[in-house]
Amino acid sequence: MKFSVILLAIGSLFAFKTLGQTHKIYGVVTEKKGGATVPFADVFLLETKQAVQTDFDGNYSFSEISNGTYSMVFRMEGYSTDTITGIEVLNSSVNVSYAMSEPKADTLDEFEFVFKVDKGGDIGLNKEMKEDASVKDGITAEGMAKNGDSKVNDVLKRVSGASVQDNRFVVIRGLSDRYNMAYINGAPLPSTESDRKAFAFDIFPSNMLDNLTITKTATPEMPGEFAGGVITINTKAPTEKNFQSLQIGTSFNTLTTFKNFQTYEGSSMDWAGVDNGARQLPDGLPNSETYSTLSASEKANYAKLMTPSWSITDRRALPALNLQYGIGHNFQVAKRNLGVMFAYTYQNNLSTSQNIRREFEEQAAGVVQKTELIDTVYSQRLLNSGMFNLTYELNNRNTISFNNLYSINTEDRVNIRRGVREMDSDPHQYEKSSNRWFTQNNLYTGQLEGDHDFKKEGLKFSWVGGYSNVERSIPNMRRVVYQKSALTENDPNEEYYAIIQNNGTIPTAAGNMFWSNTKEKIYSFKYDLSIPWELSKIATIFKVGGFEQYRDRDFTARNFGFSKYKTSSVDFDNSLLSLPEDEIFDPSHLGLQENGLGGFKLEEATKVSDSYFASSLLHAGYAMFDTKILKKFRMVGGARVESYKQLFNYTEAGSNVDRQIDTTVVDILPSLNLIYSINKRMQVRLSYSRTLSRPEFRELAPFAFYNFALDNILSGNPNLRRTVIDNFDARYEFFIGNGQLFTVSAFYKDFTDAIELINRPGVSGGNELYYTNVDAVKSYGFETEYRVKLDVFSKNKESKFLSQTTLYTNLSIIRSEVDVSEINGANGDSRPLQGQSPYIINAGLQYEHPTKEWTVNASYNVIGRRIFIVGNVQEPDVWENSRNVIDLQFTKTFREKFQLKISVKDILAQDLVFYQDLNNNKKYNKEVDNRWQETTFGQTLSISLNYKF
Repeated sequence: MKFSVILLAIGSLFAFKTLGQTHKIYGVVTEKKGGATVPFADVFLLETKQAVQTDFDGNYSFSEISNGTYSMVFRMEGYSTDTITGIEVLNSSVNVSYAMSEPKADTLDEFEFVFKVDKGGDIGLNKEMKEDASVKDGITAEGMAKNGDSKVNDVLKRVSGASVQDNRFVVIRGLSDRYNMAYINGAPLPSTESDRKAFAFDIFPSNMLDNLTITKTATPEMPGEFAGGVITINTKAPTEKNFQSLQIGTSFNTLTTFKNFQTYEGSSMDWAGVDNGARQLPDGLPNSETYSTLSASEKANYAKLMTPSWSITDRRALPALNLQYGIGHNFQVAKRNLGVMFAYTYQNNLSTSQNIRREFEEQAAGVVQKTELIDTVYSQRLLNSGMFNLTYELNNRNTISFNNLYSINTEDRVNIRRGVREMDSDPHQYEKSSNRWFTQNNLYTGQLEGDHDFKKEGLKFSWVGGYSNVERSIPNMRRVVYQKSALTENDPNEEYYAIIQNNGTIPTAAGNMFWSNTKEKIYSFKYDLSIPWELSKIATIFKVGGFEQYRDRDFTARNFGFSKYKTSSVDFDNSLLSLPEDEIFDPSHLGLQENGLGGFKLEEATKVSDSYFASSLLHAGYAMFDTKILKKFRMVGGARVESYKQLFNYTEAGSNVDRQIDTTVVDILPSLNLIYSINKRMQVRLSYSRTLSRPEFRELAPFAFYNFALDNILSGNPNLRRTVIDNFDARYEFFIGNGQLFTVSAFYKDFTDAIELINRPGVSGGNELYYTNVDAVKSYGFETEYRVKLDVFSKNKESKFLSQTTLYTNLSIIRSEVDVSEINGANGDSRPLQGQSPYIINAGLQYEHPTKEWTVNASYNVIGRRIFIVGNVQEPDVWENSRNVIDLQFTKTFREKFQLKISVKDILAQDLVFYQDLNNNKKYNKEVDNRWQETTFGQTLSISLNYKF
């Protein structure tokens, strides 16, 4: 099946190779005298308001040009600004090469026209990267389309220095998700996770983005809370041209599609990603405090309210469905342009994987295996998103935009487990169990923003008001667990029995049910004023501004489970324990049964620390300057002041005493960026900044949560301190032109009171992960990225194949040292940061046919091994092994309106292995190391067809 998928994809490449073509305006810009090419010249297409720059060899190109008559402007500092009119495009592409007049005085002011830079194109991003005061990397809608990534979490893997954990959370420069910040259209995003400081980027479809950037060095106008990078998502804005498009796609996975798929009865609205209340807590249950005072008979009566279906059903897994619709239109309101854009995405995907989870223990005789659990995981993921954006042009220098995005992202997961515990003793403890886990994320994010350019005074004022609301619910995550003690699993003298407590309930028991709800809101307002100033003929821009943010989170959880109903007058019916999972908790077995025997009563295991409310208030202000000393030297510096007030209310477990954390911390965060322009295409950067990383609400909460998949417990630490980071960066940049570039970077980071996730066994009755501060951490590394046409390396500049083939690569080499010598029970004196890989490689090769409008793209991604769970003296670190990923995509445009995409994801489909490095040789050895967990994947073949109306 794996090879047939690959052959089908390759065969499809040739099946559509000869279909139709579209039009371009292209050419070469040269000097009139001497004929030398002119790189980095601005070329404008007036009717479409498009702008591009010539590349290193003076080439430029406008694509998707309709039949008509056009005018073009050619502009370059030191040359005259020239206009060409009457360019006819009629059913074919047009070559418009132009020779610019001899160099003379700067005449740039002779031409003035307002153009919207194509933020979704590589050239526009390169221009932004070059002109920005900070070190910045990113990827555009153009790049996303070439790679065929459908969600932002896949897109992030392509950015220099970035990798993704758990297919959702981004790691930048070796720093885990908690050290990064996420913004959308200039406004902050809340955390989507109830159990970590993180934003799950699989919540965004990539087709709604113009670009995604990661800013890695700070300026005073930027937020002060990050260490790895600030991830900025820019959604699509209304365009000058009206458009309408529809895309339908499907995909096939070699492990899932048309295979048996196990699920359970959910709600009638699951197809939309919405639980309609079928999984909610039943009405009539008293609060936790009252419930703890109930008698056994009262708990038996309440058990009758818990009547969800526990049966697991089989069905065939259908191919995935992917629908996308977009429309953009421009209206005249009060003689000014109002741009409107709407986009909708629906994705429904089934996947099957197998996890093998093992536990080991170091004993006097050596390392022995204690546990082996084999899970088959059936997952249905739904993404249901809509975006509505408006832009109103008050005039050429003043615009107001209103951006809105609403997303429903759900995962409905069934884990079927078979395994064995206590493998080092006889008899063993065999287990079979199942877990039903539905998670729903509802996110709304909106931004109202304005840009105002006061030409006469030279002032610029911009502002962004943001509001985001995320609600994450886990309604009735429930499991059934059976165990038996035997020498072998097939021992006919022993039976499986459901694990049911006499009184109370535990997370690892049969009939355990968990509900949680996280509501988080974030309000923000950012404002910036730019003031031009010239002192002693040195042009300087002074910039002042501020940022206000209020954020709160309300987390509630309740934990129930069944226990045996027996009293002095009622005996428990032990025969129930051997019933299958679709019968054991039948309503007739809840409470007192008709045969007079006791069934199950309902217990609550909710602790007072399982709910909390927290809020934070941030006031920030900054002042900075941006000046050019001499012609080639630019200096950007200043300071930011942040006052952060955090309020955290919870009830302490054990004492039941209400506790409150109320802190206010003021920080001054200086930064300095130096930029030296070697020439118009090359520059060197040096920068220093101080930034922060504050404890997340969840990291402070002492709430303990059992993760069935990882078989461990996660809890917070209310005594955490904020982290202070000193950042040093150097970078060389070469912007070749036409979307090509080459960069080399080096960085060094010094952390004080870094926050890490540590493993401490036995505290909560099992392996427990908790957050703590470590005194000192150092992180340093090297990054390089290039994106070039292959004809750069060839003397044959006439080769169409080389000029249409792009090679792109980014490589990161990273090292870190965490001082754990003062942590009780730590494994050694130092180790790398959790989540940090020693290397990250993203590479690809793309060929675009110059006339046939088809493109082939192959991409490769690999990361070095990294710590997944930090260990201790009793339990070694758990490492995530490296995994090679190769993707292939073919794109064909035909008849101007249709675009076909065929892609194969994860061609190698290597297993994802987590292991404990017993011989400390810094690599995975299957025969020696503890294989802690192994996950098996399949290849995915995707096909989509897009139609432009």
